[in-house]
Amino acid sequence: MIPSLQTFVRALSTPERSLSKLADARPVQKPGQQPALRRTTYFAETEIVWHGKRWLLSLPLRDDALLRAERTAIAVRRLNSAALTEYRLLPQELHWQDDLGATRCCDLLLQHLPDGYDFEEALLRLRREPLLQALDDLRGELRRIGFAHRNLKASNLRWSAGRFVLLRYHDARIGEGTDDDAEAFDALRRRIEEVTGGELAAAPADGEQPLRFDGHLHVGPLCEGLVCVEDATGYGYVDAQNRPVIASRYLWAADFREGRAEIRTADGMGLIDREGREVIPARYEIVEYDAPRSLLFVRQEGLWARFDLQGNRLTEFLPRDEAFDE
Repeated sequence: MIPSLQTFVRALSTPERSLSKLADARPVQKPGQQPALRRTTYFAETEIVWHGKRWLLSLPLRDDALLRAERTAIAVRRLNSAALTEYRLLPQELHWQDDLGATRCCDLLLQHLPDGYDFEEALLRLRREPLLQALDDLRGELRRIGFAHRNLKASNLRWSAGRFVLLRYHDARIGEGTDDDAEAFDALRRRIEEVTGGELAAAPADGEQPLRFDGHLHVGPLCEGLVCVEDATGYGYVDAQNRPVIASRYLWAADFREGRAEIRTADGMGLIDREGREVIPARYEIVEYDAPRSLLFVRQEGLWARFDLQGNRLTEFLPRDEAFDE
């Protein structure tokens, strides 16, 4: 049985009561707003954070969509390719009660959303030549593994770690040696060629002119005078002249806001200042910035507490609903 979209949204708001494996996940949303859904004919999708990573969580809206996605998930497990991300079916993941009080369950689909940029953002940040080369590399890789996406377009591509990876391949064809994506690749190449080349550029912020950077895998926007970059050694920060400020040593890092940035290390998430000092030690499951209230919400062993920007804990660790309540 397929639940309503309202049931799906409620489950995302209370994952500890409505989801099984994802009971400790949280939706990517603005404070005070419901999770944003992306809907197609066959799926409703939203972004979540789970175990410190971002994922696309999809609800099949039709039984035939679920069957196709299940076949794809089984086939993808046999493939070993950097062009694909983790993609799996979660059996009976969502549970709810129907109008008669009976407990119902349905499967959900989970796909890892790697750090990086969507296709259109990559066009603004990167030079033409590496983008075209990456597109050719992707096409060659799909031929090698016998993979046809069959819905290949800009919104289903992501730039990550110096390459394009595929998203939302629910209806892929695998192992049949076809080139179903030929026209899509040609259209993507034409779109890239429309972009004027140039050095790797940080996205402008606060009305500033674009700045030019090179020597990095990824470059974020200029925020409070610092730019988050990804290098071979990890994430770090440079200034507007591309001079190192905080060494690239983190597994992940956010842009600076109010003189603070969330970071992730092998030991957990934390918060640093502009000198790289840990304001909140990097040992927690999640550190989440709440811009409207200038607060941090920190999770430890499934419970949440509020911290201020100086790293002071303001509440005890509580269930999510109590910790986030005004």
